[in-house]
This record gives sequence, structure tokens and C-alpha cells, in this order.
Amino acid sequence: MMKDQYLENAVLTASPAKLVEMLYEKSVELLKEAKELIEKESFLDANEKIKRVQDIVIELNASLDMERGGQIAQSLRSLYLYMYRTLVEANIKKDIKKIDEILGYFEELLEAWRTAMKSANLDRKPQGGFSISV
Repeated sequence: MMKDQYLENAVLTASPAKLVEMLYEKSVELLKEAKELIEKESFLDANEKIKRVQDIVIELNASLDMERGGQIAQSLRSLYLYMYRTLVEANIKKDIKKIDEILGYFEELLEAWRTAMKSANLDRKPQGGFSISV
């Protein structure tokens, strides 16, 4: 219970940039868990993990500011849509190779996002507001 309360507080007080980082981190964690579950043939549990990542991808896609984000936002939208379709297929077929592909994208996105946050000094205190412009 305490961990859930801590996580809820962390999410509620996080800046929009930090929230994106947290979503990327959670996706990496869930995909690694899904792979382990598929290897153990625990397909229903793997399905739940993959569906949670699909929900995260939908949220990330919805948070893009297409007007101000320019080419980067357009590229991310294309990538998120591809990732979503690939996750659906991976889930149906329980395809670890496809999960590994999406896991790789999330790990790259997480590293790039952290670098961008540092260079923009966005990894500090929340700035207020909740629109994420990418």
C-alpha cells in the first residue's frame, strides 16, 4: 500500500517531461516482464503486461503537441503507431522477437528523453501545467 501511495504522489507531482520518462521506464519494465511470462507460458499474465504497454503508447501518442512539435512530433506519432500495431501482433502471436523490437525502441527513447531533459534542465522541479509539447 505504501509503495502505491508513493507512486501516486510521484506521478501527481511530476512535471510533464518527468511523466514521459516514467511512462518509458514502465514500458521497459512491463515488456521485460511480458517476455519472462511468455517464456514460462503464462500467456494470460503476459497479455495483461502487453496491454498495459499498449495503453501507455496510446497515452504517449495522445500527449503529442502536433502544432508545436513539428517534425519530431510527426516522427514520434509514426513510431508510436508502429509500436502499437507491433505490440498487438506480438500479443496475439506471443512473439518475443517483436517484443524485443519494441523494447529496444523504448530503451532508445528513454535514453534520448533523459538526455533531452538534462540539456533542457527539465529533470528538476515541476514547471506546472500538464501539456507535453514534443
